[in-house]
Amino acid sequence: MLEEWGTMTAKLNRAVRCTAAVLAVVALGAGATACSGSGSAAPATLSGTAAPATQSSSQAPTSTDTGSTTTLSSTSTGGSSGGVSTQGTRRPTDAANASSSAASSRCHTSELKFSWSAGSPDMNATNQQIAEVTLTNSGGRTCTLYGFPGVRLISKSGETWDLPRSTDKASTITLKPGDGTASITMTILPIPANTTDTRPFAPSKVLITPPDETTHVTLDWPYGGALWHRAGTTSSPETFVSPIGF
Repeated sequence: MLEEWGTMTAKLNRAVRCTAAVLAVVALGAGATACSGSGSAAPATLSGTAAPATQSSSQAPTSTDTGSTTTLSSTSTGGSSGGVSTQGTRRPTDAANASSSAASSRCHTSELKFSWSAGSPDMNATNQQIAEVTLTNSGGRTCTLYGFPGVRLISKSGETWDLPRSTDKASTITLKPGDGTASITMTILPIPANTTDTRPFAPSKVLITPPDETTHVTLDWPYGGALWHRAGTTSSPETFVSPIGF
């Protein structure tokens, strides 16, 4: 009787231990448990557990600047397909467009006719006078002028004088073929013939270069006389050139 009682007790204990082990495995979310016939519970075996997720390090987007188009390329190694994203082509700024347009329509020296305007300065006056050159479009296309011309006076003795600029603002002048409405205005201060103790500059030639051009034309100075030339005076010169206007 006692032997049977001991056998039943051992079986009961084994069942309790087995049940406890199964419950523990279920709580862990893993596979099955096997109980040995010797009365000891086999260790719970975790089967079917997924390997920890591996986060692949995607290549950082790279930027390739070709000067006009920026391309961003992205590579993915985690199963999703990589792609190439192309941003819009860089557009030149409005200022660049305007500059390019102005350059293509600019009047070139060879397309212009230069002539002294009607009327002449009084070279015996004691106040400032105006000497003006008319520009006529002698080419076959419409062109524009904007800014200051280069004006160099050459004296009878060979001395040169590059006229300083006024403080006036420039505006765009449009010339159609045959149009002669543009002008170069030089404000000058003559020296009367009887003036002494001065440094006279007697013009003989005038070299004129249109805005943004590198070639010039040469005109004879038709008015005689001399100009008051104070070398090094640029803050408030008596003789200067204005931007091209009407």
